[in-house]
Amino acid sequence: MRKAAQIVFCVTLMFFLFAGTAFGGGGRQQQDRADRTMIVGMSAINLTDAGLIQIRLGAEFAARDYNMELRWLACDGNPDVQLDQIRAFIQQRVDAIWIDSVDVAVIAPIIREITDAGIIAMTAGSRVEGVGNFNPIYPDYEDHYFAGRVVGEYLRGQTGTVGLIVAMPGSMISENRQQGFTNAIAQFPNLRLVVGQGRWDASVAMQTAEDMIRANPDLLHIHVIADGMSYGVIRALDNTGTRDRITLSSSDGEAEALRIMETEGIYILNNAVGNARLGYWGVALLRRIFDGEQMAYDQFLPTYPIMTERVRGIAEAAGLMNLHGRQRRFLTINEARELLSPESFRREFGPGPGFAPQR
Repeated sequence: MRKAAQIVFCVTLMFFLFAGTAFGGGGRQQQDRADRTMIVGMSAINLTDAGLIQIRLGAEFAARDYNMELRWLACDGNPDVQLDQIRAFIQQRVDAIWIDSVDVAVIAPIIREITDAGIIAMTAGSRVEGVGNFNPIYPDYEDHYFAGRVVGEYLRGQTGTVGLIVAMPGSMISENRQQGFTNAIAQFPNLRLVVGQGRWDASVAMQTAEDMIRANPDLLHIHVIADGMSYGVIRALDNTGTRDRITLSSSDGEAEALRIMETEGIYILNNAVGNARLGYWGVALLRRIFDGEQMAYDQFLPTYPIMTERVRGIAEAAGLMNLHGRQRRFLTINEARELLSPESFRREFGPGPGFAPQR
C-alpha cells in the first residue's frame, strides 16, 4: 500500500507542477527573507492516506510558488514518534514546523519548545493552545453537524441505524467532526447511531464498516469524516452486497469522491474542503508569516456543502442552509471541481494581493 501511495503521489505531483507553471528562523540571518528559500519541517500522521497525499501535493505546489523547501516526516499515527520527529526539526533549525497532530494533548507542550527556538509553529486542522502557535482551521463541528441534520432529514420517516466512521481519539479534526454529527443525529429519535474507527486508513475503515454492517441489519446510512476512508467503506458495501440499500456521506470533496457521487450515486452529501487546497493554503500562510505579515493566530478556511439536487431540496425545506446563522453556499459537483482545482486555489491563495488572511 505504501509503494502504491508513493506512485500516486509522484504521478499526481507531475500534474500539479504542470498546472501551476516578524519571526526568527532557527538562527538564520533576518535580512533578505523575501529572496531566501524558507525551510519547513512537515510532521504528518502518515503519507499513505488518500487525503494526506493530497495535502502533500497542494503543499508542494505552494512551496514551488513561494520559494520554500518542505521536509516531510510521517509518524504512522504514533504520538511519541511524532514528538521525536518534531524535536529533530528543532535541532535542524528549520524556519517553521507544520504539525498534523496525532494527539493534541501530546503536542501542546512541545509548542513552547518550538517557539522558544525562534521557529514558527503551525498546527494544521486541529486547534492547539500554545503561545505563538498558528492554527489554520476549518469549521469541522459545524460542517458535520450540518451533515448530520441533512442525513436525519433525508431519513425522516425511516427507523434504523446510522453508522459513523471516525479516525482516532486525540485528533481534534476527528473528534470535532464526530461531535458535530453525533449531536445532530441525536435530534432524530427514529435513528440510532453506531461509531467505529477508521484511523485515517481505507483498509481499516473497510473492515470497520464490514463489521458495522454485519452487526446492524437495519443500517441505513454511513457517514465518514474523510473521503480517504470512505473509499474503504465503499469496498465494504460491495463486499457485503449492501451498496443498493445503504447510502453514504463524507467530507473533503476529493476528485474521486466527486466522480463517484456523479456517476454511481452512493454519496448523497459531501463537503468542499479540498485537501490539496488546504495544503496549499497552510504553506502559503507560513511563507507570509515568515515574510513579516501580521495576522491572527487562528485562520479559517471557507468550506461548502456539495449535494445532489434532491438532497439540496430536502435541506432547503428544513431550513438548514442558514443553520446557526451561517448562510451556506451550496456547490454543484462541477462547481466543487472548479473550486478545488489547482488553478482555482492558486488564484485564491497564491502570491499577490488577492490573498487576505484574517487579521
